[in-house]
Amino acid sequence: MNFSALSSSDKMTAYAAVVVVLTGLFSFANEWGVLMLIPTLGGLGVLGLLLMPATLASVGSKGTLSLVFGAASAVVWVIVALGWIGWITDHFAALDTIQFLVGLLASLWLAWAGWQAFKAEGGKFQIGAPK
Repeated sequence: MNFSALSSSDKMTAYAAVVVVLTGLFSFANEWGVLMLIPTLGGLGVLGLLLMPATLASVGSKGTLSLVFGAASAVVWVIVALGWIGWITDHFAALDTIQFLVGLLASLWLAWAGWQAFKAEGGKFQIGAPK
C-alpha cells in the first residue's frame, strides 16, 4: 500500500494508531497492566485496515472493523485510566503518566475515526464477507 494514497483523515488515523501501539507497549512495560495489550492490538488492527484493506475484507467492512478496533482500544484505555486515577493525579508530570495520557487521547481518536468510518458506510454493522 502506498501511504501517500491515503486520505488526510486516514493518515491522521494511521498516526493515531501508531501512537496507540507505541504508548500501549510503553504502558505495558511500565506496569500499567496487562490490559494495555488490548489497545495495542486494536491499534495494530486499525493499521492493518488502513495499509492492507483487501486482506481484511473477508473479516468485515472497513467501517465496522475500524469501529470495533477503535472502540475496544478506547474503552479498555479508559477503564485502565479510571483504575489508576489516583496515580495519574498524584504524578501528572511524570513521563510515564504523560505518555499514558497521550495514548489515551490517541485511542479516543481511533474510536472517533472508527465511528466516522462506520457512519460513512451507512451505519450497518457487517462482520464477515459481504453477501
